[in-house]
Amino acid sequence: MSQELEVIQQGPRCRSLLSKGMYINHGLPPGKEVAGDGNFWCGQTQRVFGPDDKVCDGDRCTDTSRPCYEA
Repeated sequence: MSQELEVIQQGPRCRSLLSKGMYINHGLPPGKEVAGDGNFWCGQTQRVFGPDDKVCDGDRCTDTSRPCYEA
């Protein structure tokens, strides 16, 4: 059985930005997050650095001028 996760739009973050909180908070009622440790990684590189060798996080990955940014 395959279930697709709902895409949540939180702002202009790059669609490749990932965090642990995205996975463990899925399915909880709004406002009932249990975790959000602030650790991010790039889905393109699977590292804390994006393809442009810059750090990935919730602030830096809103910069649409980054060559790796995906809306």
